[in-house]
Formats: sequence, C-alpha cells, structure tokens
Amino acid sequence: MFWRKKKRPLSDLSEEIESHLALEADQLREAGQGGNDADSAARRAFGNVTSVEEAFYERGRWLWIDSIARDVRQAFRLFRRRPAFSLVVIVTLALGIGANSTIFSVMNAVLLRPLPYRDPGRLAMLWQENSAHEIRQGRVSLPNFEDWKSGNHSFEELTFFGAQTFLLGNPGGPPERMRSARVSADFFPLLGVEPVLGRVFGEEEERRAEPVVVLSYRLWQRNFGGSPQAVGADVLMDGRKSRVIGVMPESFQYPFADTQLWEPVTAHRYWTTRDHTGSRSFSIWFTLGRLRNGVGFDEAQADMSRIASRLASIHPENRELPEIRVVPLRTQTTGSVERPLAVLLGSVFLMLLIACINVANLLLASGSAREREFAVRRALGAGRGRLAALLLTENLVLALAGGLLGLGLAGVALRGIVAYGPRDIPRLGEARIDGTVLGFTFALSVFTAIVSGLWPAFRTGGATVARSRHWFTAADRRVRDLLVIGEFAIALVLLAGAGLLVRSFALLERVDPGFRPDKLLIMRVDLHTGRTGEQQAAYFRDAVERVRSLPGVSTAAAVTGFLRSDPEDSVLMEGRPARQQPGPCADVVSGPFLETAGIPLKSGRLFNDDDRKGSTPVAIINEAMARTFWPGENPMGKRFRIWADQPWVEVIGIAGDMRRQGFEKQPAPQVFLPEEQRPDDMMDVIVRTSSDPMLTAAAVRKEIQSIDPTVAKFNVATVGEQIAEQSEDRRFQTSLFGLFSLIALTMSAIGIYGLMHFFVVERTNEIGVRMALGARYANVLGLVLKQGLTLAVVGTAVGVVAALALTHLLASLLFGVSPTDPVTFVGTALVLMAVAALACWVPARRAARVDPVLALRRD
Repeated sequence: MFWRKKKRPLSDLSEEIESHLALEADQLREAGQGGNDADSAARRAFGNVTSVEEAFYERGRWLWIDSIARDVRQAFRLFRRRPAFSLVVIVTLALGIGANSTIFSVMNAVLLRPLPYRDPGRLAMLWQENSAHEIRQGRVSLPNFEDWKSGNHSFEELTFFGAQTFLLGNPGGPPERMRSARVSADFFPLLGVEPVLGRVFGEEEERRAEPVVVLSYRLWQRNFGGSPQAVGADVLMDGRKSRVIGVMPESFQYPFADTQLWEPVTAHRYWTTRDHTGSRSFSIWFTLGRLRNGVGFDEAQADMSRIASRLASIHPENRELPEIRVVPLRTQTTGSVERPLAVLLGSVFLMLLIACINVANLLLASGSAREREFAVRRALGAGRGRLAALLLTENLVLALAGGLLGLGLAGVALRGIVAYGPRDIPRLGEARIDGTVLGFTFALSVFTAIVSGLWPAFRTGGATVARSRHWFTAADRRVRDLLVIGEFAIALVLLAGAGLLVRSFALLERVDPGFRPDKLLIMRVDLHTGRTGEQQAAYFRDAVERVRSLPGVSTAAAVTGFLRSDPEDSVLMEGRPARQQPGPCADVVSGPFLETAGIPLKSGRLFNDDDRKGSTPVAIINEAMARTFWPGENPMGKRFRIWADQPWVEVIGIAGDMRRQGFEKQPAPQVFLPEEQRPDDMMDVIVRTSSDPMLTAAAVRKEIQSIDPTVAKFNVATVGEQIAEQSEDRRFQTSLFGLFSLIALTMSAIGIYGLMHFFVVERTNEIGVRMALGARYANVLGLVLKQGLTLAVVGTAVGVVAALALTHLLASLLFGVSPTDPVTFVGTALVLMAVAALACWVPARRAARVDPVLALRRD
C-alpha cells in the first residue's frame, strides 16, 4: 500500500545528483575539457537541479498537508510573537464556546440522550383531564383503567402504578420516611428494564400479595453497601417485613426521582381496605402504555378519546372527566424544560456571535498591521487563496485553543449547575462532557474560526501593495461598522430577553401568597401505621400545644399539606344533581391554622372544641371555592361531600385565598376540615416565631421528637425556603440568561471601544490637522462620540426590531409581563446606549488631548 511505502529522503537524492554531476565533470575533464567548463557543461547537460528536487519532493506526497503544516507552524510563531493578542482572542472565544458547551451538555443529557428503556419512542403516559375545569394530568381509578385496557386498540400493554410513602425501619434509631412505587407485575417488562441483581416480581407474587420488594441502586448501596447478600434480606416497611428480591440499575429512577423501592400494588394494606374497593371516581393511579408497532400517537389519541366518550355516556360520574390525553413519555419527562433550555442555548449562541464579531474586528486590525507582510508575500508569488488559507488556518488554531479552554470552563460550570441547579430537571445529574459534547465543541470551534475569519481572510487575500499611512480601506471601515451594529443588535436582543425574565421574577416575588411566610417554620411529621384515628388526633394536638409553649414561639398548628399540588378530590353538592365534580383540595387542620399561617377569616367562625368526633361534620372553605361552587350565593350553612361515601359537611366559615399550588397559579378551591373529625397520620406542623425562626428550629424539633422517639425523622425548614424551591426553575433560568446578557453587554462595550480606539489611531493625523487649524477640545470630543454613538443607535434600533420578533418565544416563561413590554425595551435600550457612551468616552478624550505637533510628525 502507498501509505506503507518508505519514502526516500530528499538528502539522498541531493547526494546522488551531486555524485552524478561530479562523475560527469570528471569524464569531461578526461576528454580534455577545462575544470570549470567541465562543471558547467555537466550541469547544463543535467538540467535544473532545483526543478528535479521539487519534482521528486512532490511525487507521492499530499502537498496540501505540507501546506497546512507550514501554516500551523506559522500560526504558533505568531502566537509567540503576539501573546497578548492571542490570549485576548482565545479567552473571548473560550467564553462563547464554553457557555455553549455547558448548555449543550445539559440538553444532551436531558433532551437528546434516549430514555433508558426498551424502544422508548413507543412509551406514553395517559391522563384523565377536564379542560373546562382546568384539570390537567388527572390520575385514573382502577375501574376506568380496566376499561381503558380492555377497550383500546392502540396499546399492546397498559400498566398502572402509584406513589406511596413508607417508614423504613432503622434498628439504631427512629424510622426514616421514604417514597416507594406500587407497581403491577407488568411494569418492568413493559419498560424493558432488567435488574442488576436478583429479579423482579411476577404475576403470581402479585396475585398472592407477597411482601417482596425491588430496591433502588442508591438504597442498595446506602443500606447494604452494595453487597449481593441484600437479595433475600428483609426490610421493615411501616412495621411489616418485606423480602428483597432484586436491585435495579443506577440509571433507573422511574417513575419518581426519589423512588427508593418498588413493591407489588397488592402487597400494601391499602389494596384490600381502600384501593381495590374504590369507586370509579377514586382516581389515584398513574397509567403507562406501550404503543403497538405501526401505531402513532395521534391514532392512539383518537382511540382513547373514543373510549372516554363511551365511558362518559355509560357512567355519570365520568362526565366531569370526559377527556383522556395521550402524552409521549419523552414529552412527559422533559416537556417542562424543553423551552427554557432551548432559550438558554439560543442566548449563548447569540453570545458566541458577539464573541466572533469582536474576534473579527481584532483580526481586521491585526491584518491591517500586517499589510507589508502580505504585500511581500504577494510579490513573491503567493496567490489570493494562499493568503486567505494562511489566515484561516491561524484563526482555526486560535479557535481550537479557545475550544479547549472553553471545554475546561464548561466542565467547571457544569459541575456547578449539577450541584446547584434545580432538582426537578430530569436526568440533570447525568450531564457530563462526553464524546457528543466534544464533537459539538469541535464543530463550534470550526464554526467560530470561519465566521470570525471570513472577512479578514477575504480582505487580506486581496492585499496588493503595502500601505503605510492609511491602514484601513473604505471597505474595512464599512465592514467594521456593520460588525459593531450587529454586535449591538444582538446584545439588545439578549438584554431585552433578560429584562423580561427579570421583570417576571420581580413581579412573581411581589405576588401576595394569601398568607404570611415570614417567621414561619414547617416540618412534615409522619406517624404512618400503628395508631388509631383518636391516637393520631391526640398526637398532633399534643405536639401543637407543646410547641406553642416554647419560648420564642407565637403560635403553632398542623395541616395535611401546607404547600401542595393541584386539587384532585371530587365533591358532591347538596341539592344538586347526583354527579361528582372536580373538586377542591381537602386538608385536615389541627390547632389555630388560619391564625398561624396568617390567613384572614372573611366570614363565619373558626373551629372550636365542639367540632369533634360524633358532632356535625364542618368545614371552612376559601373564597375560590365559594366563587366556584356557589356563584352569587352565600355558602354559609351549605353542605357538600368529599367523595361519595363520606358524610355531608357543613360550611361554617370562609377564609381568604392562598396560593398554595405556586404563585404563578390562581388560588384553587380549598376545604379545611378539623382533625378531630377526620384524623390523618401525616401532617405539616407549622410554627410562627417572634424572631428568627431558625433560632427556634432545634428546640421545636427536640420537643416534637420527645413526644414519641419512634416517630420518623423529619427536617425543619422555613416556609420561605420552600417557596424559594418552588421558584427554583425560574430563578435558575433568569440567572443564567442574565449572566449571558451581561457578558454580551461587556463584549459589546469592548467591541465599540476597540473600534473607537482604532478610529482615533487611524485618524490621528487628521485630528492633529483639525486641532492645528483651530478645532477645540469639544469639537474633537464630539467627532469621536458622534461616530461611535451613531453606530450604537443604529445597532440598538435594529436590535429592537429583532427583539420584537423574537421575544414571543419567551411568552411561556413570562409572568405578568408582555413579550413586547415597552418599559423593558426602553430600559434595555437606554442601558445599552449608556454603556456605548461610556465605551466611546475614553477614546474620545484621548483624541481630544492629541498634541497637534506630535500628530503631524507621525508617519
């Protein structure tokens, strides 16, 4: 093969030619020719030695590789001669490339990498919904699920599962509260996931309700140290023993991010007491399906809509949830983060374009300083393409160096995002610098080299003669002006987007939550099994009273969920047709809850000691429930039922609305029930303090644990911290977008500063002449400022138009502000102009202080 052929060194050929010429000259001398004449005659007879050597060198070689190697060596020589220039270019590109690589790494892990299941493109979640009542992603009852499974023609398999908390027994101390997934036996085969150790449970074990569990990888490592002996061991769940039969892979966390183990749906005590006997409206189960081969999601949606209509006509209780929505599992998993991540990637790409513009300006300035060098190269025979290739190679080497540095910055930034980013971004922990990210970074480096070096290379390739006084041609000036205009336009787009997000976040922070979150502690206390209803009520009553007596505590109460998800309960209204409607959140309270939370009582009365077991069931509702279910009526004294099999409950009070489902959502209908009448085993204890709540946290925890040391461990936090967690996603994206915009603004300021600096340098002689002829300080200052600010104004105007066209992409991320908000656009334009004026001021002052005598002596 040609690549294995050993190439003959050029030195061997040169020695052979010299030997041949010497032998030929000796023969001519023997024939009687003179010494010098013999040498000349031998060379004339042989021909052009240099041409022969060049022909030999070119034979069997790829000359373009040699040309690139020479250009690369030339680039490194230039780096050594211009270290400051090279460092500025590399760092500028590294910022843009590193930011892009960081966000792409997150997108690759979250959106692009396939879900770790068999043929994940055919998996879908199925939800009950009611668009008229804004009920989204509602769960399904067991009877409805059976009808879905038997009546559809689109899914080869459907499975159901549910979430369950449990107390994991701890021999050395109190139990630990964890989350399990109750799944049917076909759950694991449907997903196509195999355990790394042991096996999963089957249909027979499910039918016999055997107490077996499959551990998560994390729980296996933490509690069993990764030992194979875990299989066959027992774990204590809510006081009942369950046998470990398998361990799932580390990458498998479905269906919930904090799932610690999986158990058969039938193994839990709720199966016989509640779940299996639940009515058609008892919707507590999630549904997962795998499409048949050849069936699309649209076809499956039409099929399930047909089933929903049929069930609504047969079963009256289904009329309020007439819709079934089919959602691809990938969309279900990542749908909430697709738009924010796409917006972030777009913002960092715009930032990269600004970096390319700055580098292009630097390269133009560098090329102008090298006019003599390029003119000499042209005079020695270098063509236009050859000079352009040389400069592009230099740019490529600079860009690759910037890419390497950018990868290092991306690695650091990625570790920070994984450690401190929102915890509900799916698979964020899997983000890393892998082969895909390396390929993306390399492609991005090549892209930046081409974009930033295209005009400088084209312009340099056309150099013909050396210029000494006029460094820049008119075309150079026009291109540099256009680059700065583009830079400011892009910067304004980023600033406008960041301004909209910042305004949204500020408006969200000022939303009235309907309660007072300051000086409020919260902790979830889980009793779970082993207590009667009376014992549960007594425990929380005792806990509230003992905490209220602590120094520094103003008041305390308990509620089943202080900050919770959307309503899923159903309600029957007395005196109306017997059909269940999508209802309110129903929560049990103990102690003075409204007073502790700071929720005003609008009318009626609070709970008292008479509201106990055996007395008339009563409830306090919020204003949203009154508006929803008794519009235009006085709900006081009205009665309703939570679930069909529960007793009638009488309204005794109306409380103010509180945004418990998040500040971005409207208050949902709410019912509060006294714990004495409807006990619960898991409640949030809330404590209002008279000073810093964290100073009282330890005493509160100790007091509650002293009541019963066997109660599960719990964390104490402030309500403010939990509210901050709710807005964690918005804070994350706003912070990153704002950071990228500030970097873009800084780069734009540097860009116009550099342009004005070279403007002053280029026109120093002209400025000197003007000042010699009588121009004043203010005239020269105005000349330079006018030049720079004109470009900034044009760039800002172009940016406003572009931003108006692009900011609608942020609409789903905004709160309380329009994508075309005039306050934001005017504010960002003024900020950009102020930065431009400041960047132009320094070169302008330098120009106004030019000494006319020194300026006229230049060149």
